[in-house]
Amino acid sequence: MDIKTIIEKEIKLGYHDSAVFGGFSVFLSNWAQEQQLTDIRNLAQQYGGASLLQRPQLLEKIIQDIPAAAQRQPLPEKQHQAAEVPAASTLNIPLVNLPHIGAKKAELFRKLNISTTGDLLEFYPRDYRDRRTITKIQDAPIGAQISIRGSVISSEIQRTRGKLTILRCYLRDETGIIPAIWFNQPFLQKRFYTGRELIVFGKVERRFSRIEMIVEDYQLAEDADCAAAGIVPVYSSCEGINQKTIRSAVSAAWRMCGNGVELADIVPQQLLDQRQLLPRREAIRKIHFPKQPEDIIQAHRSLSYEEFLTIQLAILSNKPSQQLQAVRPQQLRSDQEILTAFTSILPYSLTNAQTKVIKEIYQDMNAAQPMMRLVQGDVGSGKTAVAAAAIAKCCLNGRQAAMMAPTELLASQHYHNLAPLLEQLGLRTALLTSSTTSQEKRQILAQMADGSVHLAVGTHALIQEGVVFADLGLAITDEQHRFGVVQRARLRGNHSADTLIMTATPIPRTLAMTIYADMRLSIIDELPPGRQPVQTFAVDYSYEQRIHAFIAKEVAAGHQAFIVCPLIEDSEALDLASATAYYQRLKEEVFPQLQIGLLHGKMKPAEKAQVMSEFQQGIINILVSTTVVEVGIDIPNASVMLIRDAERFGLAQLHQLRGRIGRGQTQSYCILIHNAQSKIAKERMEIICQSADGFALAEADLRLRGPGEFFGKRQHGLPSLKIADIFADQDLLEAAHRDALEILEGHIQPTAALCQAVADKTALLS
Repeated sequence: MDIKTIIEKEIKLGYHDSAVFGGFSVFLSNWAQEQQLTDIRNLAQQYGGASLLQRPQLLEKIIQDIPAAAQRQPLPEKQHQAAEVPAASTLNIPLVNLPHIGAKKAELFRKLNISTTGDLLEFYPRDYRDRRTITKIQDAPIGAQISIRGSVISSEIQRTRGKLTILRCYLRDETGIIPAIWFNQPFLQKRFYTGRELIVFGKVERRFSRIEMIVEDYQLAEDADCAAAGIVPVYSSCEGINQKTIRSAVSAAWRMCGNGVELADIVPQQLLDQRQLLPRREAIRKIHFPKQPEDIIQAHRSLSYEEFLTIQLAILSNKPSQQLQAVRPQQLRSDQEILTAFTSILPYSLTNAQTKVIKEIYQDMNAAQPMMRLVQGDVGSGKTAVAAAAIAKCCLNGRQAAMMAPTELLASQHYHNLAPLLEQLGLRTALLTSSTTSQEKRQILAQMADGSVHLAVGTHALIQEGVVFADLGLAITDEQHRFGVVQRARLRGNHSADTLIMTATPIPRTLAMTIYADMRLSIIDELPPGRQPVQTFAVDYSYEQRIHAFIAKEVAAGHQAFIVCPLIEDSEALDLASATAYYQRLKEEVFPQLQIGLLHGKMKPAEKAQVMSEFQQGIINILVSTTVVEVGIDIPNASVMLIRDAERFGLAQLHQLRGRIGRGQTQSYCILIHNAQSKIAKERMEIICQSADGFALAEADLRLRGPGEFFGKRQHGLPSLKIADIFADQDLLEAAHRDALEILEGHIQPTAALCQAVADKTALLS
């Protein structure tokens, strides 16, 4: 047995310091001393005295720091009297072991991220149908979803030209007869023999001058439990799995696991009592098998609170401890001296909002604890200048700073903006990305390690193995929602560096509380003087020729234009082909006399840099791009942005894109050309045209699209919520935030199940 196996057992046993008799931490400390691994020995000693919530992170660091060769080295037999690992949990039973679920069905369930009985029990309903009331056929209201009980008097099958099969069963009760319709289920005809009594649920419609019911679900009346006549859960599904299959599988999982002890409470009993919440087992039973509407409300509140609590703890556990003292060397220059020197090199004056936020940052950087601050500012509000002021304070006092951006394009732009500015203060800046050549990378890494580089700007390359700072004092991440919580902690490194987060995405308060529970908040709520609001219009594709004529007119007046095409992950290849084809059409047919550029994420970094350079120099008149231009591209001469298929974007993203123009002194125009059909899509188009308030738009986006879609599918850091609703459950979120702080401060003892849930959530957030 090797040390890696012992560590794996400690994890399986729930971080209780029990994988080895006599204590896992004592064993690990002794082993590390024999191996002359001083850092591991210190971490092992910390592990023994740490809380259950702190242990998962400590063990993760221990695993990372143990040399690979030492992990595989066999241990002497007498050293590893490891505790027995409990038998496999019934919550981990594969789906193929459930009745009526074979390998094919199990594969379909995996599309819903369901592989075990435990996954099934945490696959919460998205809606419910109250079928307790049976409606008489003569009283069936057109357009309503109702339940009807009747006997089959006859049935027939019809096949359409489009290969659609329609099963029509005629049901009769004491008040009348109604045809009940099933699509593509001809095999049911044998079950529905004449005289058999059914309970059917569906929507009543008038079709071809007669009334029919389109059946969503049914139950044989003789079935004992007759679930179709109660409050029935409705689950998210996929092709090949219907609601009856999911309900049957959930019922089987409950029979297998529900009476056991494994549905242990995640929320401590003290908080269950204080918040009047259900025990976990009871909440799961009621969420899947409610007897009355009150059961659903109780279960939803209990499970939502549980989910919020684990997310809050996962985020707050990655926050530097309040007891941790920041490394504060003697300040070489006063804040006022630094700010005066900094403002003297700026080619413009700071706004009052920028000055206020800089003072908040300086105050944090002087405090005993490491700074953890989020700076929100609308597009064009001057966040980069604020970050530069923080860099100046850090580096002029003898320490180093790092700035991490989500794309090479944005990292490069930050570098080219900051390097000449900071050079005037005697500070040296380096750029580190995946495109940096091996020779340049070795040189930059050496200079970061010896301290001769004051600011390192880069992408994820800044948190790769081998990156070492001589004395990192400030870690900045831009557009933080594109990074995970653990990535942010990795940039921070030793947890004593100050952390500054910048985002142009206006984040609603409740969403910020979820993602940035560990942050203090600053808002730059003032734009530089002279900026004119961007006029925004939403039109359909019948206006396309007029729009092209307007763009030609603006270019003739000496301006430039963006044309943005959507790039959605699910259809990336198709969208990219569409953007490329549109670019060719503009170049050859619409604007043959103009210089057209193309920019998208599949291009090589050197190609993207060339295109952007030509656009910034004015060589390119019109830039056709995917959403790669969403953040950070600064072209003051651009006066028009056309966004194609605008209904495919959220309000927050449309606002971000719109922020790429209006950065000069001339009037700018954003044109949204769309195919919006749904009520919500049309409402989004109206809202974005009427409002330039990023925070108001963010709240509307959250309300219309929900938290899961707020940042879009391609972006990271947003917790995946199974049942909680950030918008509807604000009171639970705020309560969970307060209670998480109480747990971390040691006032409430966490359960072992909570510790494991937090560790699992932390892994997801990374």
